[in-house]
Amino acid sequence: MRKAIHTANSAARPAVISALALMLASAGLPATAQPNISAERGGEIAERWCVECHATGGAKAADVGPPFPDIARRQSPDYLRGFLTNPHLRGLMPPFDLSRQQIDDIIAYMQTLK
Repeated sequence: MRKAIHTANSAARPAVISALALMLASAGLPATAQPNISAERGGEIAERWCVECHATGGAKAADVGPPFPDIARRQSPDYLRGFLTNPHLRGLMPPFDLSRQQIDDIIAYMQTLK
């Protein structure tokens, strides 16, 4: 009798797993939430925080940091994300406290300048 129950449970296992996956998917809980990335918002942040040292899209800046178009051509989005997360650790920029959303927006903006 015990073997019959175990066999029945083994046969039903794929169906149970599929049902659980479907329930989770329909619960509105995304496995990985994709933020609403906005290059426009990134440009606004750049004009507010970055233009003092970097030339951005149309703005001139002090000759302190490289222009955004040059950075966008030389660095990958992943590198930029890591750098903007902890710029003060490298001693190259002031310690901005940017959110992940703001960082993604700035990177999206920089990609438009390539």
